[in-house]
Amino acid sequence: MAKNPLDEAEALYRRRKWAELIGLLEPLSSVYRDNARFLVLLGSAYLYKEDIGGAYSCFRRAQSLDYRDPQSALGLAAVYIRRGDSDKAVLIYVEMLERKSRDRKARRGLEYLRRNTGDDGITRDTKTLRSLYPAPPPRFGVVLSFMTIVIVAGVVIFLTPVVLRAVREASPSRAGAADFMLSEAETEDPVGSGGGFEYVLTEKEALATFNKAKKLFADYRDEAALVELNRLMLSNATRSIKAKAEALARYVREPSFLSMPDRFEYADVALEPRLYDGVGVLWKGLPANVHTSTGSVAFDLLIGYHDKKKLEGIVGVRTGFDIKLTPDRPVEVLARIKFDEAGSWYLDCVAIHEE
Repeated sequence: MAKNPLDEAEALYRRRKWAELIGLLEPLSSVYRDNARFLVLLGSAYLYKEDIGGAYSCFRRAQSLDYRDPQSALGLAAVYIRRGDSDKAVLIYVEMLERKSRDRKARRGLEYLRRNTGDDGITRDTKTLRSLYPAPPPRFGVVLSFMTIVIVAGVVIFLTPVVLRAVREASPSRAGAADFMLSEAETEDPVGSGGGFEYVLTEKEALATFNKAKKLFADYRDEAALVELNRLMLSNATRSIKAKAEALARYVREPSFLSMPDRFEYADVALEPRLYDGVGVLWKGLPANVHTSTGSVAFDLLIGYHDKKKLEGIVGVRTGFDIKLTPDRPVEVLARIKFDEAGSWYLDCVAIHEE
């Protein structure tokens, strides 16, 4: 007999007893609402029993508790496909591959979307789609498992070019950095003295900054690229170069917990906030002065005070969605830096999860 309900749930999950799993876990939802594994197990059972709404609630909650969990990511991506939100599913699969480039289900998910997404939306090939659901490991014998691994390895090697091409095609669309070229006139005369500016660049520095931003953008280091683009737009660079910098800045990706190679600290931003306008940051802290209104929440983030040892600074946070914050519970906030009408900067929250 299982020692606790989760042990029994794991056993039912391995045996794919979805109805029994739902019957066991549903009455315990209030007890285990903060347990990510519980939510993945229940969400998976809902998904296999075609309760898409229930699955969505479980996987979204699991993601907010543990955004690194691949099973909750797979479940949420499958839910988005079932709901016709192919763009959101693509983003999840791409983020999974950025975190683990050999994730087979993420690659298969992108291939499924590439083949089944057209002008009329997604063709819901339920049988194929079910293979993308989070699932327990197959109960194969040792010999059969070895044979399967060999066969899969051969298929992967054979299809690698196709899969990589599918990943590239399914990645969030963006203009190629190479498309933003400076003309000969701009290269010869990249700076001027007209208008107001905060940074003074030499001709060599202006050209180097533009090229650096392009390189960072091509390498998908969007936040670092945006800092360099802001530097150009706040400098004595010519109006035409600033226009190209502004155009390139429009193509930065939405920041994500899984894809932020460049992370800027509060001290960096506080020193030169204009340089970080629109840049994504990921900061931990303790929420205070929480104000809730319909469809939004505003609070002060006590940065670095999540362990109540060191307060680095305080900044306002605004969300465009409802969220219930637990008093005195640390949070990690993913947000873009924005400025209000008075010129003060704040965090425009993209996502948040409690520690």
